[in-house]
Amino acid sequence: MNKSAILKNINRCLSPRHILAIAACIFFASSAFGHTLYIQSSRYHVHEGKQSPLFFCYGHHIPVSDGLRAKKLNNIKVHTPQGAVREIDIRDETSLHSYMVDYDTPGTYVLTAETNPGYYTIYIDKKGREHHVIKPKNRVKDKAQKIITSLYCNQYTKTYVVCDTPSPKFPARVGLPLELVPTKDISTLKPGETLELTVWSNGKPFNGEGSWDASYNGYSTEAEEMFYKKTTVANGETLKVPITQSGRWFIRYSTNIDATGKALNACNQLKQAASLVFQF
Repeated sequence: MNKSAILKNINRCLSPRHILAIAACIFFASSAFGHTLYIQSSRYHVHEGKQSPLFFCYGHHIPVSDGLRAKKLNNIKVHTPQGAVREIDIRDETSLHSYMVDYDTPGTYVLTAETNPGYYTIYIDKKGREHHVIKPKNRVKDKAQKIITSLYCNQYTKTYVVCDTPSPKFPARVGLPLELVPTKDISTLKPGETLELTVWSNGKPFNGEGSWDASYNGYSTEAEEMFYKKTTVANGETLKVPITQSGRWFIRYSTNIDATGKALNACNQLKQAASLVFQF
């Protein structure tokens, strides 16, 4: 059931004051853990010598959502079939951050981006009101009756684009600090097959616990309503994503690790997230 249907059912049986309180919980739930970053290409099969723009989704609605502040982005890179890395100069603006990419040789290109780390805290003030702020918890502790959650967040995202023909050796992994790595050339996928992904962290297979979900463009216009709901994996387990149809797919994976030592003064957990977009 989507949010509109839920609210209609609420409306039949509760007072206006109760309706507003419950509706706020429903809509805040979708934004409780901040915006998701996805890098995309306007086209996923291009021809040699042509240009095609990349752009971003940042938020809770697929395929595009809110504008992205320049200071949120740490870097945007184009990894060429020859192994060279071209870094894109980030404009000082809030937008979808679209940039033209030169596809000057055949093969598989990887487009990547990383965010600057940031804090995200939810707290209840001394009058019982809930606040969502992009600050560490020690900046709000004098105002807070209770800290609900406080995160220190990093995000990493990538997508693959083929120029004329795929590279003989698929560049599955490009070395992001947290990365979803396909076990085979993603351009060979067909509807009905299962995409398998391993998780790498700082150059090594990740054996901790994390969770993933996934969706495709057109499945839903509701915030955070994903086709595959959140699934927890651990101990190096491979992510298995059945691809039910052709189109543009969005996959994300995240880990939460309890903060310790000095970090605990600023946040409760260290959150990392990796996303992958592909189209076939």
